[in-house]
Amino acid sequence: MIATAIGAVPCARHRSEPPSAWSSRRLPAGPDSGPSSSEEHGRSPAVVPPARERGSGGERSTGPVLVLIAVVAFLAAVDSTIVAAAAGSVAAELHLGVGQVSWLGLGYVLPYAALLLPAGPMIDRLGERAVLRWGSALFGAGSWLAGFASTWSLLIAGRVLQGVAAAAVVPAALMLLRTALPPARRASGAAIWLVALAGALAAGPVLGGALSEYLHWRWVFWSVLPFVLIIMLLAGTLPARLGEVAPRLGGSVRVLLRRRGLRGGLLVQLLWGVGVTGVAFFTPVVHQELLRTGPSAAALPLLAVAIALIVATPLVGRAVVVMGAAAVVVCGLGLVAAGLVALAAVGDVPALGLRLAALAVIGFGSAFTAPLTTCALEIVPERLTGTAAGMLAASRELSGALGVALVGALMASGPMVAGYADALVVAAAVTAVAALLAARVLPRRRTSELSLVD
Repeated sequence: MIATAIGAVPCARHRSEPPSAWSSRRLPAGPDSGPSSSEEHGRSPAVVPPARERGSGGERSTGPVLVLIAVVAFLAAVDSTIVAAAAGSVAAELHLGVGQVSWLGLGYVLPYAALLLPAGPMIDRLGERAVLRWGSALFGAGSWLAGFASTWSLLIAGRVLQGVAAAAVVPAALMLLRTALPPARRASGAAIWLVALAGALAAGPVLGGALSEYLHWRWVFWSVLPFVLIIMLLAGTLPARLGEVAPRLGGSVRVLLRRRGLRGGLLVQLLWGVGVTGVAFFTPVVHQELLRTGPSAAALPLLAVAIALIVATPLVGRAVVVMGAAAVVVCGLGLVAAGLVALAAVGDVPALGLRLAALAVIGFGSAFTAPLTTCALEIVPERLTGTAAGMLAASRELSGALGVALVGALMASGPMVAGYADALVVAAAVTAVAALLAARVLPRRRTSELSLVD
C-alpha cells in the first residue's frame, strides 16, 4: 500500500501529424528542458526508434512488459518484508546481536535509497533492457551469496548487492510505463505496479515465516532466484536501445524540476506515501496485539488491500479515458482517506470484518492513484525518463520513511491502539491534502485526447 489544475502542464501534448511522420525523428526537448547532451558535446542527435518498437501504441505485445513490471515491483518490495520475517531464525543460527540483525534491513535499504537518483541517468544512457538484465543478474548474485553465507559479513555483503541492484532495476521498470506501453495502457500498467507492491507487502511476512519455519531461513534468499530468471528472460524481449549521453545528475534534476506538473506529482506522491506507508507497516503489529494472533496471521488482513487492488485494476484504464487522470486520482485518494477514517472509527473493537472492509476501501482507492505515476513520466522529455523514474522511486522511499516515523511517534505517545487510531486520522488528513493538491496539478485531459509528449 504504498504513489488537475486549470492551466497545469498536460500529461502529453497532442500531435496533429500522423505517427509515420515523426516516429523515427529525434524527439524535441521542449522549451524548458534545456539543450540535449548530444548538442552540448557536439555529437549528432540520437535517433528515436520507430513508435512500434518504443511501445507508443504500435504492434509490440504489451503482455510481457506488464508481467515484467509486476515481477520487478514484487521482487524489490518483497525482499524487505520476507527477510524481516526470517530475522529471528537468522540471528539464532549465526549468533547475531540486535545491532547486527538490524543490518539485515539496513544493508538493503541504504544502498537502494541512496542510488535511486544516480541510477536514473545511467538508465537513460544504457537503456532499460541492458539495465534490467545486468541489474537482475546482480540481484541474483546477492541472493545466492546471502543464502550461502555462514558469517554476518558475507550475509550483509549479499544484502548490499541486492540493494544496489534494486536501485537500478526499479526505475528501469518504471521507465517502461512510458517507453514500452501505449498511452491507453499506461494507467493499467501503473495499477499493476501497485498490485504487485501490495501483494509483496501482504505476502512477504507470511512467506518469510513459512520458509523459515518449515524449510530454512536460507530459502528466504534462494526463493527469489526464479523471479530473477523471469526478469532476465523478459528483459531480453525488449528492443535494445542506447540513449544520448545523459546530462549530469544535478543538471537533469534541475531540468525536470522546472516542470510544474512533475513537481506537483512528486509532492502528491510524497503526501500519499506518508499517509499510507506507516499505517501499512504498523497494522500487523496492532493486529497482533489487539486480535491476539501470531505474526503471520496478523499480516493476513493486508491481503484485503491486495485483493481490492486486483479487483480495481482492470477499471483504472477505462476510468482515465472517461473521467480524465486528475479526476481518477482525486477520487482514488478520497477513497483512501475514507478508508483510513473508517479504520480509525473501528477503534479498539476486535471486529475483523469491519477492519477488512476498511482495508479493502483503502486498497480499492489506491488502485485509482496509478495515473499519478504515468502523468509524472509523460510530462518529461523521453531522454530523461530514467532520471524521472529514479526521482519517483526516491520520493516513494522518502515518503515511506517519513510515514513510518510519523505513525511510530504517534503510537509511542500513549497506548498502542489509541495511538494507532490517532495515526489513522492524521494519515487520512494528509491523504485528503494530497487529493486537493492533485486536483490542482494534474491535467484534466483524457487519455483518448493524448499522444506522446516532447
